[in-house]
Amino acid sequence: MSVLVSCAALALALILGGYAGRLSTAASLQARAQLAADAAALAAVAESGPYGRASHEAVARRFARSNGARLLRCWCEPGATWVQVRVALEGVIAEARAVFDPAALAPAPSAVDAGGLDPALEDALGRLIAAADGSVWLVSGYRSPERQAVLWQEALEKYGDPERADDWVARPGDSMHQRGLAVDLGGDLTMAVRLVDRLHLPLHRPLPNEPWHFELSSARR
Repeated sequence: MSVLVSCAALALALILGGYAGRLSTAASLQARAQLAADAAALAAVAESGPYGRASHEAVARRFARSNGARLLRCWCEPGATWVQVRVALEGVIAEARAVFDPAALAPAPSAVDAGGLDPALEDALGRLIAAADGSVWLVSGYRSPERQAVLWQEALEKYGDPERADDWVARPGDSMHQRGLAVDLGGDLTMAVRLVDRLHLPLHRPLPNEPWHFELSSARR
């Protein structure tokens, strides 16, 4: 009898051990798939940042592959502040979503007045800031040619390539700031956009990689 019990106990232990092993393998695959999805999403959303090249899907695919997975879908638009991906790893599907806050990339607040701006921009800016009640502020307005030259040189040294520097700072003579037609804002940029729409202000954001940059709607016509 004891022999039979022992054999039955051994068989049960082997069955449970095999089941636990399968569970462990499944959990390991799910964890690996999720890791690949997380890596792909984070890398993709970074393409909307200062060092990105707006190659969201290509970067997501590369990072998924480097983690042993295959990218199935990437919900990603150039300049988007969020990205969602779906990957597959040995039959296991995982999704991940990554978000970054554009306001965190905005220039630091400083004491700046609106002098030198186009009158229409100065008026729209004043109405926007008043309506925001302290939640939105001016960071950078009119720039002299000398100041723009300094910023351009700093960008050139930072990125090491004129084309990449162009993505973040206009060359002297090409800047809308120099012409008094652009401002950089800080604070709650989502609120700023809502107020522009609600107050019907003649402002827009033409640069997807600089969500803090506002220009007169007619500036580039």
